[in-house]
Amino acid sequence: MQRQRVKKSVKASIKDGVAWAAMSGFADPYSVPFAMALGASTMGIGVLRSVPSLVSSLLQFFNEKLVLALGNCKRALLLTVFIQAFSLLCAAGAVFLPAGAAFPALLAAVVVYTAAGNMSGPPWAVLMGEYIPASKRGNFFGFRFQVLGITFFTASFLASRILGLAGNGALWGFFSVFCAAGVFRLLSFYFITGMYEPRTRFHMPRGAEVKFLASFDFRKGRVPALFFSVLVLLASTYLAAPYFSVYTLKELKCDYLHYMVLMTIGPLLTYLFMKRWGRAADAYGSVKILRAAFLLIPTVPFLWALSRNFYYLAAVETYSGIIWGAYLIGMNNFIYETIPAHSRAGYNAFFSFTNGLAQFSGALAGGWLYGRLPALWGSSFVSLLLISTVLRALAVIPLFKLVREVRVVKAAGPVELLLFISGFKPLLR
Repeated sequence: MQRQRVKKSVKASIKDGVAWAAMSGFADPYSVPFAMALGASTMGIGVLRSVPSLVSSLLQFFNEKLVLALGNCKRALLLTVFIQAFSLLCAAGAVFLPAGAAFPALLAAVVVYTAAGNMSGPPWAVLMGEYIPASKRGNFFGFRFQVLGITFFTASFLASRILGLAGNGALWGFFSVFCAAGVFRLLSFYFITGMYEPRTRFHMPRGAEVKFLASFDFRKGRVPALFFSVLVLLASTYLAAPYFSVYTLKELKCDYLHYMVLMTIGPLLTYLFMKRWGRAADAYGSVKILRAAFLLIPTVPFLWALSRNFYYLAAVETYSGIIWGAYLIGMNNFIYETIPAHSRAGYNAFFSFTNGLAQFSGALAGGWLYGRLPALWGSSFVSLLLISTVLRALAVIPLFKLVREVRVVKAAGPVELLLFISGFKPLLR
């Protein structure tokens, strides 16, 4: 009976993922264009991409308490998913407000959307950890991410067509897109109701499992060292990441279709390569995959700085998506391998806290720098890209010095790993 419940839950999690990816494809790439259509400045965009992350990161302190107060992970997941769906419908309603109130209303809705989304992550991860055996996690999550990637790209394409049909800056297009995103999240809520939670309560948090501030002392072990590396990498990434949209729409003057391609081709490739990265992580270890990601991610902003050609930038985003797939699957597997079940809610919450703190600090600093850096090759954004390149490279140091595998894995050098990911070398078990 329990085995059948688990199988049903796994199927429900895939359906939930498809609905989530559709929501994300409609909402995430277009929050910045929506804000620009409402009259937000470049600094306003920085606030939009930083304040929600700060609020959501601070709320992670209460993630375990929410799960404990509601009695199980599923209730916490359903509550946060419903709130996220409601926030998207509120964001769509910003188009009906006066000019002075529209952007603040959108900002408030995005704060709730981001916070609820991040709060839903840890309890969802705990449930999935109970369903999937350790030996199959990389393969399963890789497959799931592939399905999500195709859905995300399709949804984003449809959203771009709606906005293109509406015309540049037309608010009814954004209203339609964000309403659709809210409906998809409600559909996700429905699928989650079909997921099963074990009654053993072995997976439930036990309170005070994670000392958040102490976890920044990266000298004390492999997990703090990795989280410190992640903080440096993501803060450096978000220094420039929120402003790719501004650069693409304002300086490159892309229409919504070309903008959609540049903003979504990377995530699509991330998802499509997740299964292969997952199999590699299962065989060669999550730390080896993370090292590959941390070494290559700094090259992305440097490559963006070299040309404004659309096809060249699309190729760079393709390369970027593949590399970020390694980061995501490596982090996912590392947490499952290293953290016991009853501590996963806390550590996943701390991982979300780290992401939020990095996004807040990086985005705010980037917004301040964007208008003050000297123009290089005709744009101050290029200067910002080069600074991001250098800072991302620094994240490699604690990762390589202090983070080690926790299990016995196959030996593989960079060439062997590259051949496997490229499809030229089969995985020998």
